[in-house]
Amino acid sequence: MIKFHDVKTTDRELIQAYTLCGDRQNCDLSFANIISWRFMYNTQIAEVDGFLVFRFYMGHHLAYMAPVWKCSWNEAMRETFAKVVRQMRDDAITLGHPFLMLGVCANMVGILETTFPDTFDIRPDRDHFDYIYTREKLATLAGKKLQSKRNHCNKFRKMYPDYEYKPLTKEMIPECLAVEAKWRELTKEDTEGAEDLSEELRSMTRIFDMWDETGAMGGTIWVDGKLIAFTFGCPITNSIFDVCVEKADTAYEGSFSIINQEFARHLPEQYEYMNREEDLGLEGLRYAKLSYKPDILLEKNVVMEKYPLAQFEDQQRIREETVSLWRDTFHDPEEFIQLYFSRVFRPEYNVICQVDHHTVAALQTLPYQLKYHDQKVLTAYISGVSVREDYRKQNMGSNLMAQAHFRLYHKDAVFATLIPAEEWLYDWYSRCGYTRHITCTPPPAGIDDMDFATFDLWQQSKPCVLLHDEAGLDIIKEDFRIAQSINPAAKRQDKDIPAMIRVINAEKALQLFATCHPDRTENLRIYNDSDIPMNNIYFHMEKGHVSRTNHPLPGTRSLTIQELADYLFADDSLEMNLMLN
Repeated sequence: MIKFHDVKTTDRELIQAYTLCGDRQNCDLSFANIISWRFMYNTQIAEVDGFLVFRFYMGHHLAYMAPVWKCSWNEAMRETFAKVVRQMRDDAITLGHPFLMLGVCANMVGILETTFPDTFDIRPDRDHFDYIYTREKLATLAGKKLQSKRNHCNKFRKMYPDYEYKPLTKEMIPECLAVEAKWRELTKEDTEGAEDLSEELRSMTRIFDMWDETGAMGGTIWVDGKLIAFTFGCPITNSIFDVCVEKADTAYEGSFSIINQEFARHLPEQYEYMNREEDLGLEGLRYAKLSYKPDILLEKNVVMEKYPLAQFEDQQRIREETVSLWRDTFHDPEEFIQLYFSRVFRPEYNVICQVDHHTVAALQTLPYQLKYHDQKVLTAYISGVSVREDYRKQNMGSNLMAQAHFRLYHKDAVFATLIPAEEWLYDWYSRCGYTRHITCTPPPAGIDDMDFATFDLWQQSKPCVLLHDEAGLDIIKEDFRIAQSINPAAKRQDKDIPAMIRVINAEKALQLFATCHPDRTENLRIYNDSDIPMNNIYFHMEKGHVSRTNHPLPGTRSLTIQELADYLFADDSLEMNLMLN
């Protein structure tokens, strides 16, 4: 399994050692894009046999970028390139996903088709083709085909003869954000791509927050001392520059045209080409990019497993291998194993890692409701975390937990809970974001003869507790009957057992807290949640309501995802009971 790590600003030198001297033209490879969109894609990187490999998520699906080589391509790399793709494919299969590779340019398609015959479905992704222009074309707008563009710029110069172009500096960022806010206000009625616009704002803000670390360069236009347009980007290679963002105050006619031209004029001459990125299938954006007559329309393809069903939907095989893994890991009585896998286990709860099409690690995310005072939220109980012995100490367990957390976020879970099987595991789960803010308490006296209505009154009387439904209580009772049939002296739990809880959705968890604490006003920043980067953002809490923003807030309290649980449950006693362990 490839050993990936989360991409960080400190990886800029490593990444650009591959990209700057290379011949890959994809806008996806500019460092500004890689680092600023990590919150959305959960991007990770690894070096594999002289290639740089990117792993990320597109929605809920694991995906990879085509491996990046140093400097220019030569035929001697073909065999190693194919070897690296095989390792990427094995990595995807290990994590239970059909292999998906994005941003694959035309020159790689032939290699893939020759090396992996009848394996992949390869299709052009027109909405993500890159529009690439010579810098000279955008700087001069020469020729009859660009006459209208020249006219826009000339008209702007006549209307605002004293305008100024200035390089974008950190000090100008607040004024850039004001221009962006005004542009957004004017365009908010256009619902096409509205969600993409909000994500773009978050990406842009991240670049502004890390301006020096990213190596971004930008330009601005000023009229009468007022900033009215700005743009910025980052190198892809030593000769291709990626334009990430361009915004202007449309009250100034021709403002977009002039910032486009002036930035091209002032860009260092080493950049022969400017990549103005994709159109995302938006009709207006496509028309605008085509109107500048691209010199290169960079084809990018989607590469997907052609026959994934036999490998990834063989649920009976996966179930049998998960049962075997449970047996070997926990050595439970066969009667309990049959109970668990007949009445508790569901394929949709199962999170696995596979190697050579065999399950080598698994866990189950069992759904519960957590009662938090007068509110109830979806919470998962992590059960049966197991890794085959010969695959331990290979980061398999951490990958399994990260995959489970990411999946739970997209299933709208707010928390995850668990009970470590051994004392040393408390520290390991702590590194996965869990904290000891929930306790497994003994059940009520007489539970085995108690009907569900009576039990439900007991559990609902507690302020903060993980709730069982009637079917779940029946399973718990059956589990105890099995235990007593094996050992007549078996007794119910009679003392507290420390358990653990992790925040899965920071915004929903904070809203839960804010509803119960309407008098609390505070600014919080969650950071360093590598499993669920969507949590890493600023929050403002006031009058029982929580809002999220990318903008730094005054007096912000910074918390890790662990510390967030400490914050939320400092004054509460969370309980669980009667868990299947």
